[in-house]
Amino acid sequence: MRQLTLIFVLFFIGNTVFSQTITGKIVDTSDNPIPYVTLQIGPNYGVITNEEGVFTLETDNFSDSDTVSISCLGYKSLDFQLSNFTKLTYVLEDSISELSEVFIINKLLSIEEILENVRANVSKNYATAGKQTVFMRQSSNFKLKDFGFDVAKSSNFNKSTIKEINKNFEEMSKGIVNSNSNQFEDTLLDLLHTADSTKSHIIKATKLVNIDKDLSTGAVNGKMIKSVLNVLDSSATYKLKTGLFTIEDSLKVGKVFKDETNSKTGKTSTINNTVANIIKNNSLSKNSKLEFIFEDKGYDYSIDGISYINEDATYNISFKPNKRSAKYEGKMYVNTSDFAVVKLEYQFAEDRSGQKVNMKFLLGIKFEENAYRSTVIFKKNENNIYDLYFISQENGNYVYLNRSLKFIRNNTTAQTDKQYLKLDIMIEQDFKAKSELFFIDHNPLANVSGFEVTEEYPITFLSKYDASIWKNYSVLSPVQDIINYKTD
Repeated sequence: MRQLTLIFVLFFIGNTVFSQTITGKIVDTSDNPIPYVTLQIGPNYGVITNEEGVFTLETDNFSDSDTVSISCLGYKSLDFQLSNFTKLTYVLEDSISELSEVFIINKLLSIEEILENVRANVSKNYATAGKQTVFMRQSSNFKLKDFGFDVAKSSNFNKSTIKEINKNFEEMSKGIVNSNSNQFEDTLLDLLHTADSTKSHIIKATKLVNIDKDLSTGAVNGKMIKSVLNVLDSSATYKLKTGLFTIEDSLKVGKVFKDETNSKTGKTSTINNTVANIIKNNSLSKNSKLEFIFEDKGYDYSIDGISYINEDATYNISFKPNKRSAKYEGKMYVNTSDFAVVKLEYQFAEDRSGQKVNMKFLLGIKFEENAYRSTVIFKKNENNIYDLYFISQENGNYVYLNRSLKFIRNNTTAQTDKQYLKLDIMIEQDFKAKSELFFIDHNPLANVSGFEVTEEYPITFLSKYDASIWKNYSVLSPVQDIINYKTD
């Protein structure tokens, strides 16, 4: 009996169920962090390293005999038994070959032939519909380059009120010009994507933002309006207009101006549109930004070698513009067997930019998309179809606004004189945004009719990053800027 008990104990110890959080880092042989590396335990659980090469694994319900697989395009894969997965840092070696080393006998295809095969196999290689769980991190940076104001016109305001408004704006200008503000928003959602629509259901959302130092356009507008309202007639309400448009009909002194940027709830439609546009930009379709795949006449291409992801070989193809109309430069990685693009890295080429609107002198508006960078990774599923696995999209924008704000008192029977204040406001701002989408799972047989969509969802505002909120979820580890972020 004692022998049976001992065997049972030894068996139990040898198959201990892990229940811990493991954080580590993946680097190359030069000790540089490797972003977007996959760590997989079994077929249904995996995470990806962030841009700093850091990962967080939740090992609940896995046994010490389970295998952790580490893989990344261009590097040799590694496997570890979970019980031995105890290092803080793991090193991946390069896995790149010259073309001649791989295709000694087979005919080498030209760039034109490879791209023709990519286009011909798009419908066969990529999923077009299904339900996915997605973790999205949005990072924003606002820099206010310049801020100007002028009391352009007023009626029935005494000089002391105008003087106080000017003083408030001068103090606000000193505190915000040439200043930066950052914010981070994490969202977990279910996404239902069909051929003609995208729907989202928000599971959980958090926001890390210092509201007092927020320099987003909506926040700056709110600060301006509040600084004016605080010196106006406390017994009256005011209509707020910009140009010909009414923003608010009945603003009152002390009332908090509604700012969607810092609202405790978010609109599902906003998240849905953001995700849908990012997917559209980076999917293998003619409506995407991927003109270098579908409209290659403006580009020069070169094959730089062969990389591997596990046992699959990929062509490493570089491209750059040879015509002014072409915008991007970068690399694509094409599977040598099925001609699926498995990874993309592209950005605006030198002296290229995106959308531009310059109506500075007519409407007081100027906008320029001056930076764009994207990394896209596709992953082959058990049916040999490629699903979106990860997208990182970065945008840089310049914004100039020269607008008027008009405060018009709503008269009562006791107030018959017209009280009117017009302010001319100038804002010049640089705005950088980064959206990272990690597609946690994919179900091609999703039930469209049973998908729940709500109009709004709650946002949890944080004073500092709280890892416990995302425990038991496959999410991106926080980068150092998030870890160090404090709102107090």
